[in-house]
Amino acid sequence: MEILVVNPNRVDGCTRLIHTAARAAAAPGTNVTTLAPRRGPVELTGQCEVLFSAVGVLELIAETPADAVVMAGFGEPGKEAAQELTAAPVLDITECGPLLARTLGARYTIVTSTAAAVPIVEDRLRALRLDAACAGVLASGQSVPDLVDHRQAATKAVVDTVRRAGTEVVVLGCGGMAGLAALVAAATGKIVVDGVSAAIKLAESLGALGLTHARATRPPVTGWPFDD
Repeated sequence: MEILVVNPNRVDGCTRLIHTAARAAAAPGTNVTTLAPRRGPVELTGQCEVLFSAVGVLELIAETPADAVVMAGFGEPGKEAAQELTAAPVLDITECGPLLARTLGARYTIVTSTAAAVPIVEDRLRALRLDAACAGVLASGQSVPDLVDHRQAATKAVVDTVRRAGTEVVVLGCGGMAGLAALVAAATGKIVVDGVSAAIKLAESLGALGLTHARATRPPVTGWPFDD
């Protein structure tokens, strides 16, 4: 099985962290390719950057053959658009983390990066109809570069934030936190879900069952491929 994982930011260290976590979660025989857009904002610090990055993400999905696609930005839009571009199942870590968490407890808390990310995540949860079981979205105060370049200090901040969660189940709400679930769980005693790992296992399950999303027939994207 070929899984394409797309990191919406262009922080190389974050792409590597996501790939390592995705590869660790994948079963033998599953090949994982992790890419970031060739153009767009380096870091997604607000709605403007999030929307600009979506174009580069969709371009990668349109031009890269895969049996399943994982969108690895927590709170990023575009899953519905991506489903128009490919017949392969498209999974969003913003959806997969909470869906798995919901099987482990009645309510869950999301721990994300900065305060600016909180309303973005909240908006996306509402759009995905996952907000009812979410007890809250907490900011760790750690940006993606922090999580990559200052891993030890950033991990401590994530652990401290998870300890403040009022639920036993916590979802790590940032691609830069990929790979931290076991460590954070051991330090806090919480049940901690990593969205990247959850998305990989769900992608494999859909592949094994031969399932994909419902896809309406539509004409090709006007003017595609776009000129720079």
